Amino acid sequence: MKRRDFLLLKAQPGTRTVELSCQQLHLNYLERRVTSGPPDTRGQLGKDFDPAEFDPAEEGEPPTAFDERTTKQLFANLERELDGADILRVTGHRWLSEGDGELLREFDRVVSSFRARGGRVEFG
Repeated sequence: MKRRDFLLLKAQPGTRTVELSCQQLHLNYLERRVTSGPPDTRGQLGKDFDPAEFDPAEEGEPPTAFDERTTKQLFANLERELDGADILRVTGHRWLSEGDGELLREFDRVVSSFRARGGRVEFG
């Protein structure tokens, strides 16, 4: 490594670093929990709902329809992003302790898997 690169804290050539904001992860996690809908509907409109027959003056707002986005998909996307990465740089780690503990458990599972593949995790 060149002295200049060392002093400027430049990464080694060929090293892929992924930076993860735990604040963003926490907010995405909460959004997915809120918008995924109850287990029976999964955020989808009922099969009997016909938008042509819907009258907002009589019935108010139509049912909310979201694409199915789950917390499982959130962590699967994170794992996919970490494929081929050498370093995971984690910021705002305190955000993981907010909530019911599922977020921290899933994060720990992803990080353990990343470390098992030889990745290095830096907390900052």
